[in-house]
Amino acid sequence: MFENVEDYPIDPIMIGADLFAQDPRREKLNLTVGIYQDEHGRTPVLEAVKLAEQQLIETQSSKAYLPLTGDAEYCSLLGREIIGDAYNARWVAAQTSGGAVALRVMADLLAQLPEPPTVWLQAPTYGNYVPILTAAGARHQALPYYDPLRSELTFDQMLDGLKAARPGDVFLMQGVCHNPTGADMSEDQFTALLDTLEALGIVPWIDLAYLGFAQGFHADCSTARRIAERFPECIVCITLSKSFGIYRDRAGALFIKTGEADQERITRAVTAIVRSGASHAPDHGPAVVRTILQDSDMKALWLRDLNQMRERVARTRERIVATEQDMFGTDRLAYLVRQVGMFSLLPLSAAQEMALTRDHGIHIVQGGRINVARLGDEDVPWLVDAVCRTMSRPSR
Repeated sequence: MFENVEDYPIDPIMIGADLFAQDPRREKLNLTVGIYQDEHGRTPVLEAVKLAEQQLIETQSSKAYLPLTGDAEYCSLLGREIIGDAYNARWVAAQTSGGAVALRVMADLLAQLPEPPTVWLQAPTYGNYVPILTAAGARHQALPYYDPLRSELTFDQMLDGLKAARPGDVFLMQGVCHNPTGADMSEDQFTALLDTLEALGIVPWIDLAYLGFAQGFHADCSTARRIAERFPECIVCITLSKSFGIYRDRAGALFIKTGEADQERITRAVTAIVRSGASHAPDHGPAVVRTILQDSDMKALWLRDLNQMRERVARTRERIVATEQDMFGTDRLAYLVRQVGMFSLLPLSAAQEMALTRDHGIHIVQGGRINVARLGDEDVPWLVDAVCRTMSRPSR
């Protein structure tokens, strides 16, 4: 039987991690990781998280299953925190095992509609969208969002491509700190996108994975709030892995805004899909989040640490640009300071990506993605020197 199993595509990030582990050199740099790391290469446990966990140890009275859609109090707190005043009884909410399960539940729901919509994607975009949509059997199509070699958005092309969409189709976008490009839409561009979606009858689906890493937590919620206030139907998926530093504890949520007459049916549909897949969501991470959001002192500590992480990433971007100016007098990486979040794309050809690893020991994700947050102060000159020398050679 098993000899008939065909090869599955391998995640480029996993390939990058494997190649780094196999590299025998002592002097090597791994920029493939998808998590925040401090200047010492550590992923710290935030002080507020430790306090919340201690409180849970002392007060939690049961480990029984939660309802299939999770802890209603967690969902309500999170909904009000992120969606704001637009969060009301018209929303269907479910606690999920991180953002990936929220995405998969929604993909399953769309694929099971009598007339399944097309999900329109930005390209390049988060590497797990296509596998999730494909596994669910959901229709999807990509639109050009960013030119990696020119390091700029192809926004007008994306809007032109949306003209092929039908009313009732869905547009899946990232709210802030676009992964893998680091290039977010401007305020004017985001407004123009919403205008286009509304005019064409396309349902917005926003994925929020890096809240707090662009302009600050509350400012980063504005994209979801603008959508929620404007559209009668919309979808919001959330993961809190990065915002709270609880990657392995899988805290996420799915929010669906519906018409009042549709709410009970959508709730039953979400419940059935959750039951057939992840079943009950893990509770530890969401319980930590709930505890922090309910305590003003813990919340203040969390926001302080989140701001410090955001500011360090921004300083690292500035340091890369300044280092290139000092070392080479050029500005080929100047675009990095205009971008936000942990990730960006280096403007390299496939051959140059290979050369960067082969000649300099710097491992990046296929397609040029680097994790800026992984860089320590001593790593920046290494990266700048290697990238600039690699870019100066002919691309083969």
